[in-house]
Amino acid sequence: MTGANFLQLILVVLILVAVGIPLFSRIPPKRLFKPLDPAEEEYKHLLVRKEEVLLAIKELEFDFKTDKISQPDFEALHHKLEEEAVGLLEKIDALEKQLKKKKKTAGAA
Repeated sequence: MTGANFLQLILVVLILVAVGIPLFSRIPPKRLFKPLDPAEEEYKHLLVRKEEVLLAIKELEFDFKTDKISQPDFEALHHKLEEEAVGLLEKIDALEKQLKKKKKTAGAA
């Protein structure tokens, strides 16, 4: 066996060992992501929805100022959007309190 063949054999064995150790080891694999928390996901969704509603209110006010929408329609839509925004803000506040409690209990444990 020549020196070049011997080096090739050692290289192949090292590659097989490097690939085989993670595949056949009993060490549990690290998680690449953390499990999703439904409360956090709902909180993020509510924040996005809040921004959408606030933008809709601004657009509605602009449309009213440029006479694209009548006074009664403006008042009805504005009232509806304001109610939705207030409801979203209440839900966001409740979820923020819930998430803070959860983080405090997780941090204390």
